[in-house]
Amino acid sequence: MSQALSTPACELSLEFYHDWNGNCLSHTIICHKDGSSWWVKVVVEGSLPTTITTLGYLRRRATFRSFLEVIDFSQLRLLDNTLSRITLTLTEESHNSIPIQATVQDTENLFIAVCHRMRYEIEEDPKRVIYPNVEKIQGLRLFDASCLQIGEILAPTVYTAIVEQRKYAYKKIDRPLYEPEDTQGILFEIDALMHCRGQPNIAQIIGLVVSENPYKTSPYNNMPQVIRGFLLQYYPRGSLEQMINEGITTSDLSLLRCALQVGRALIQLHKSERTHLDMKPSNVVLDAQGNAFLIDIGGAGSYTWDWLSPEMGQFLEQNSDKTPANARLSARVATDSWAYGQILSVIAERSGNNTVREKLQEVGASLTKTILEASISLTAALEKLQIGCEPSLA
Repeated sequence: MSQALSTPACELSLEFYHDWNGNCLSHTIICHKDGSSWWVKVVVEGSLPTTITTLGYLRRRATFRSFLEVIDFSQLRLLDNTLSRITLTLTEESHNSIPIQATVQDTENLFIAVCHRMRYEIEEDPKRVIYPNVEKIQGLRLFDASCLQIGEILAPTVYTAIVEQRKYAYKKIDRPLYEPEDTQGILFEIDALMHCRGQPNIAQIIGLVVSENPYKTSPYNNMPQVIRGFLLQYYPRGSLEQMINEGITTSDLSLLRCALQVGRALIQLHKSERTHLDMKPSNVVLDAQGNAFLIDIGGAGSYTWDWLSPEMGQFLEQNSDKTPANARLSARVATDSWAYGQILSVIAERSGNNTVREKLQEVGASLTKTILEASISLTAALEKLQIGCEPSLA
């Protein structure tokens, strides 16, 4: 449903700015009127005068923002309960030009100077963030988003969050470079985490973060709660990648234990016919005692080319419309095993003990043979790693 906001012009609240490529501008705002709110993304497409494109980043940002503040959104038919995308295109005609507030007299703003030639179109933004309804998932505790105290950034989509005086990792659906398929990836990850509850060395899900639909227009609209993300157990020693890159001193026993724990967790995933598909040191985190836990186990989201097996790389090159998740199960298991072998080689570099280092290197090499059939299985790899280990590691 769409409607024109009744005059006077609505109060404008600017949320954030993103300059996509220097010429194409995009800014998301919220229009408030009489207790109702409309989310709007204003995008400028096509060519712009050189007087605008040659402005420095900060001046172009400030000029565009000032322009948005004088658009008369009260004359536009904004869409309810979603994100309206207003596309502005500079034309030679003044037909269907973006309306400007009648009191505006700023002739120095370069966007305002050409606004009479800016044609606009309104549609539902196909790239809007999709928040699934809470009813899609049962059996998890719900945390109201307004009760979370958001802290530091752990990763592009993950923050620390304090709730009920406890610290968790909060993975959000909304993110800087969001794509609509990211929501399905989050749902796959939640499903995998629920399946792996209680499994050792796999990150444990605490609950879902929920709220009213952020796009809700009227406070009187009866809309179901939506999922904003989920809470994970917080692992205070960071990732294996951080430990390696920062040169944190770690005993050889701890390195070997970490290697075994990652392998065992991966085997548990594979036993349930699930695969990770983004195995790498940044997706292994450590608790206060140095125990290793797999994260990002959805198996359907992003992947890192350098950590895919050569066979999986070849599959993607031959099927440009596919992702690793589309490969057959045996190929997915194989790429996980290959990446685990690479992780063992990385861990080996941190070992100061020749015996431990050589063992990790040997097993890592056995998992990453050029010919896939020549590589050993994960189970065989763990058996080799455990030879001669202390009983506590076996």
